[in-house]
Amino acid sequence: MVYFILLGAILSYVAIVRYYRYQYVNKLKHIYPDPDIILKNGKIAQEIYCQTFRKEFPLISRESIEVALFKTFTVPTVSKILVGTREFEKAPLRRAEDTELILSEIIDVYPRIQNQLLANQVVTPKETAKQYERAEISIQRLNELHGKYPILNDDYIFTIALFVDEPIRWINAFEWRSLDIREINAFFKVWYDIGLKMNIKNLPDTYEGLMKFRKEYEQRAVCYSPSNWKVAQPTLHLLYSRLPSFMKPVIRNALPCLLEEIDRKSFGIEEPNWIMNYGVRSILRLRANFIRYFLLPRRHYWTRTPWQPNKNGKYMPTFCIYGTVYPDGYQISELGPAKFTPLYKKCPVMH
Repeated sequence: MVYFILLGAILSYVAIVRYYRYQYVNKLKHIYPDPDIILKNGKIAQEIYCQTFRKEFPLISRESIEVALFKTFTVPTVSKILVGTREFEKAPLRRAEDTELILSEIIDVYPRIQNQLLANQVVTPKETAKQYERAEISIQRLNELHGKYPILNDDYIFTIALFVDEPIRWINAFEWRSLDIREINAFFKVWYDIGLKMNIKNLPDTYEGLMKFRKEYEQRAVCYSPSNWKVAQPTLHLLYSRLPSFMKPVIRNALPCLLEEIDRKSFGIEEPNWIMNYGVRSILRLRANFIRYFLLPRRHYWTRTPWQPNKNGKYMPTFCIYGTVYPDGYQISELGPAKFTPLYKKCPVMH
């Protein structure tokens, strides 16, 4: 009798988890029966993108963006510029932190506002406008930093394509459910709009066109160069730094499992061991199934950028991942190499 009661309780809990787990995507299909509406409305796309990216699948989404950035090193015209700056060699922690924070400042407007509302805080129109202003300032800062280097327009398009496609590929492969077409459209629309604000020319205006560009560009631009692995190594060492020593060889051997064949060849690294490949994918699928059946959805949005600055007028990251870069907080104008900040120039205004 006790076993039947226990079994019934478990099945009931699993049913409740399933209901709430799929509540959002079912609601999404009901509200937007025509998925193409999302491609025509940037505000709707941002809301869906942030719900998916920062609430439904925050961990895999973040890791997929890290892999997308890592894959930009497979293009010699990109890796040679990065090696030439020596920024990844001298300050890999700051480079990683700056990249994540500036991208978060751009995309996390909606999550920050929603987290305030979930905390029963009143959000005024002035405060909302301030959050959107932060995103625009971050875009300007990103453009300013990129303007210091001779980056090819096609390399910009390729990066946007990776930022759209890698999260989609990772979520569909390793998360507890696949993405709905409305979410895929949102991913494309958000990064397409960011690409326009970055003044990228000839950016494909459809998801299919962008993916076609990616495949064609990989065939002609992704190839082996010593600079590819030279810029990748500091990034990997940074990843290893937060792991116990016995885990480092495991992660090193797992890396090829997370890359595609063309990427492995461009870095000059070996094919994955089939046992390691099977193990990595099995662990990720086990995680996905555990979430699908036993974990209720999260309530708050996962973001590292705070709602407002501290008393010194700086933003304090809500938590650190690899280490502390800005112990007193950061200003958006400070993100990027130290030589390009107002403090370095002895001037309070960013030119």
